[in-house]
Amino acid sequence: MKHDTQIETLKTLLQLREQRRDQEMLDKVVQIPVRNYTDSAVLEREMATVFHDYPMIAGHASHVRETGSYLLSDWNRFPYVVVRDKEGTLRAFLNACRHRGAWIVSGKEDRIKAFVCPFHGWVYDLDGSLRAITKPYMFPDLDYCKFGLVELTVVEHSGLIWIHPTPGATIDIASYLGPIGDDLERFGIDKVIRFRKTSVIKKANWKLLLKTYLEGYHVPFLHRDTISKVFKKGVIAHFEHGPHIRLAAARANILDALQADRQAWRILDYASVYYSLFPNTFFIMHPDYVSINAFYPEAPDRTIWTHEMLYREPDFPGEKGQAALAKRFEYTNDVVFDTEDFAVAEDVQVGLRYGGNEFHTLGLEEGLLALFQQSIDQVLASGRTAM
Repeated sequence: MKHDTQIETLKTLLQLREQRRDQEMLDKVVQIPVRNYTDSAVLEREMATVFHDYPMIAGHASHVRETGSYLLSDWNRFPYVVVRDKEGTLRAFLNACRHRGAWIVSGKEDRIKAFVCPFHGWVYDLDGSLRAITKPYMFPDLDYCKFGLVELTVVEHSGLIWIHPTPGATIDIASYLGPIGDDLERFGIDKVIRFRKTSVIKKANWKLLLKTYLEGYHVPFLHRDTISKVFKKGVIAHFEHGPHIRLAAARANILDALQADRQAWRILDYASVYYSLFPNTFFIMHPDYVSINAFYPEAPDRTIWTHEMLYREPDFPGEKGQAALAKRFEYTNDVVFDTEDFAVAEDVQVGLRYGGNEFHTLGLEEGLLALFQQSIDQVLASGRTAM
């Protein structure tokens, strides 16, 4: 985030704290039909648009620095592999042999020298081209050039790997992210490394899970014994670029900024910064580590949730540093996210079956949930409006 933006955001947060109100969002109460979270037809439309026409984060660039290193999809509804080829080029392919569709990468490989199908032994180079087949006499006149792996568009930007789910589609990531991409670059996301990643099935709609991050109204109640102390009397300022949202949440120490030189202000000293990166990723900037949360729908009431923590190696040296990271991961992942945020989302999902509410009613400080839903609704209604 540019330093000027950090200063202006902190000034906004200080003003909001005086008013004891979040920054104005939609300035109206909004109702969202609960069928958005229960109707299988809605999910299938999301799969055909939201998860078909927009780039998604595959993971952090540290996974694919070296030749043969790779990233594998966490979601069987979109099975892909991203790899660094022998020329140093980043490549992405559908994880399917062109013979009979078996997965060519299982995830157990340390490094990939070539893609070898475990079913019948077909071999592909790291650029996706078909190199050899077993018993070639069985396939007379096979045009090897037409049987390379199906390639997907992939780009690296600000330390993150973005992949497009539709073969042949293009990614203009700078335009797509706008100033938010600049934020990530200036925060030095390319310099962090992986600590730990989990993948868990949650019994709730993917949007319900993601939306738990988009408002602070629940923090004093749901997180009474955990992070509410950190965000005591906290307020939220936000910024939108297309379907993406940046939130800055003031921490309890924000008034200390008044005693410091404005030109020395760093936003992460006084606030946490969050990004809802359309369509399915929530990115959290902590002062000393980063969380990437992604949500992959399996059914209207079933979602794969992945959470990866990344950190700056000099900040957590040796065994003591790794132990401190483990403690933070367990607290954030197991307590705050899993047993508080997502446990209540699962409870909400159960309640939707019994018709207690036809709509979810969102107050003025829950407007970002409505903005996120509006981006999805625009895509469902007219294709790619949210771009």
